[in-house]
Amino acid sequence: MIGVPGTFKVLAALSGMLFMGYCVYFDKKRRGDPEFKRKLHEKRHQRTFRALKTSRSATHMSNKEIELYFQNQIQRGEGLITNGDIEGGVDHLINAILVCSQPGKLLQVLQNTLPMEVFTMMLIKMHAYESAERSSPVLMDEEGVSALE
Repeated sequence: MIGVPGTFKVLAALSGMLFMGYCVYFDKKRRGDPEFKRKLHEKRHQRTFRALKTSRSATHMSNKEIELYFQNQIQRGEGLITNGDIEGGVDHLINAILVCSQPGKLLQVLQNTLPMEVFTMMLIKMHAYESAERSSPVLMDEEGVSALE
């Protein structure tokens, strides 16, 4: 017969196995969702948008670091758009706009150089990110998990 300490060990092992089984089931169900990748992608971009927005107002970054980041984002955005990844390129251009000291001038340059569909997509995404930030300081996904996690 199993003693009291042995019973607790069996119950702990059984509980652990049930918990792990639930985690595997939930993860498989979540990853099987066709909207999972799109939602994950959007959450990452919203998180990046928020981080850039706060870092723009923060003074801990030197002007040189901001300038390098700006140039890097412009180059990445142009490269991705050239290679056909319009959405990824637009996201990098939005990052560049957020850290730019003269975003109005940059928007004018982009309007003149980008195809109208790409420029319109960029404006729509910027508006969506700004609206999401204003409406909810902490965004939650469908499972109630904070987008900041």
